[in-house]
Amino acid sequence: MIFKSLAAGFLAVALALPASASPQAPQGSYTIAMSDSVTAKAVKVLTSGNGTCRQLPPAYQIDCYRQFYRRAASELSRYPDYKDGRKALKMVESTLNAALKQYRDRSAASLRSGGKTFKAIKPEGLSPAAEAFRRARADAVTILLRSQGPIKEHYERIATVVDSAKVIIRSGLMTLRRFI
Repeated sequence: MIFKSLAAGFLAVALALPASASPQAPQGSYTIAMSDSVTAKAVKVLTSGNGTCRQLPPAYQIDCYRQFYRRAASELSRYPDYKDGRKALKMVESTLNAALKQYRDRSAASLRSGGKTFKAIKPEGLSPAAEAFRRARADAVTILLRSQGPIKEHYERIATVVDSAKVIIRSGLMTLRRFI
């Protein structure tokens, strides 16, 4: 009988401990994601980039888009649920960075606009860089649109803005061809 009482007492204490000694939540850099505000931040950065970059001379647009894609990826970096979206945007940024390194026009002065500095690419590098940008955007859109689950609607909003840049790049190249 005493054994049953002791066992019941230990069981009661064991069950009560987790409620009173709850562990603290980890203090990491990750926060809960998949929110309209997180998605809106990335969309706003990319939309702003489309507007800003299209105003620049074509030689500076690749670096401009590179910087805005980097910033949009950075907006998603603290949210683990946006991991694939961040990777897709970083892939575009890496492609633009490679094009900038390959075709950079070191004889052209940097351009300052809106508190940012942009580097130029050589005129003969505009078409290959724009084509690389087109392919990277298409790949990013594919990655974003193939997502499943609750994140799908958020990635669709980001993909729409990524895909909208193609019209801007194409019109910039048409303007450039008039000067060549």
